[in-house]
Amino acid sequence: MQTHPNLKGQWALITGASAGIGRACALTLARAGVNIYLTGRKEVELKAVQSECQSHGVQAPYMSGDLGDRSFVKELVEWSSSAQILINNAGTLTYAPVLEVTTDECEHMFAINVVAAYDVSRAIAEQMKKRGSGHLIFITSLAARNVNVHSVVYAATKHALSALAKGFRLELKKDLIKVTEIAPGMVDTEMRSAITHPEVLKAIASRTFKPIAAQDVANAALYALSSSEGCCPDLIELRPIVG
Repeated sequence: MQTHPNLKGQWALITGASAGIGRACALTLARAGVNIYLTGRKEVELKAVQSECQSHGVQAPYMSGDLGDRSFVKELVEWSSSAQILINNAGTLTYAPVLEVTTDECEHMFAINVVAAYDVSRAIAEQMKKRGSGHLIFITSLAARNVNVHSVVYAATKHALSALAKGFRLELKKDLIKVTEIAPGMVDTEMRSAITHPEVLKAIASRTFKPIAAQDVANAALYALSSSEGCCPDLIELRPIVG
């Protein structure tokens, strides 16, 4: 286990921690000596991540629930109010032609990817402001600066989340709170397994590159968190290598 002196003993809240990028971030920070507040919808998976984190000698309490539930979000941010780090990772997507995405699906993506992220970030940032330090990490996407077929609404939510990251950075830098946006391309996570639309599957199969790993995103988060006191990586873009 390689600890980081400037991170060891700190507390981080990670949303969507039960799998994929969130899980990779939790284990990576645990290896660095960071205690983790874990949250996600799947309790069984959270317990497994908790056990893995604890094996590295850190604390890792968890709270399972749906970020689309405002009462749960309120309980979550009160429970984790001492977090010095927030990795805003939880998200959802529906890949389909834009005319086939329902209003309910659109609303759900904005509720989780934007509104819930805003609620969690604002509440945690308020506590960071009182302490005069903290680091917010927003996991967006390369889709935050582009729009591709079959992911129009998802891109819209990531554009919005990127704007929030920039806004938090502008308004909180005077309070010595760092804000980093990490924007990966397609990542190899279980979210891809939920894609069933034949047009989307055909388009993905025709791509000439492989998705990046969740660990690549976690490594970027650790890099940002390990930056010196007077430095903050504002934006980290991660792209698959063609081939």
